[in-house]
Amino acid sequence: MPDKPTWCGHLEEVCAELRALPYPWVDRPTLERMLRVRRRRAQQILQPCVHQQVGTNGVADREELIVHLRRLASGESVYYERRRRERFARVLTNLNQAWTEQAKTLVEAPVGIVNQELADLPAGIGLRPGEITVQFSTTVEALEKLLAIAMAAGNDLDGFERLIQKGSPR
Repeated sequence: MPDKPTWCGHLEEVCAELRALPYPWVDRPTLERMLRVRRRRAQQILQPCVHQQVGTNGVADREELIVHLRRLASGESVYYERRRRERFARVLTNLNQAWTEQAKTLVEAPVGIVNQELADLPAGIGLRPGEITVQFSTTVEALEKLLAIAMAAGNDLDGFERLIQKGSPR
């Protein structure tokens, strides 16, 4: 039995699939597919229920296997795995809640930049079809010019699109 049996999370669906089988026995490949486990793990789970051989493969009674799977799923390792997953889900929920409730930090822009127009962009900014160039000497100046472009584009999106897509060089 693995330390963290992931198939336990969908045990009810597995039991329903097992009961829907057209025959009363289950072989290893069927169990492998239903539990989404590898060959060896399927063999280990199936082995205590095998009472018949079909060729070289052992087969288990479907109802006996379902009882065995439920017994395995109620074991200690499953209990701890479920608790671990619940704690993890709570942590994710709390982080998501904290993120959505946290006030977003806004950057205050000077009024001149907020009302920026495409025609009055600062010197050192070039807008041409398929190209935007920004010349600056400090990081603050670079950020101010990038913000000016963004604000001007937001204030006149149609004009910005004309300049960038097919307009004349500025």
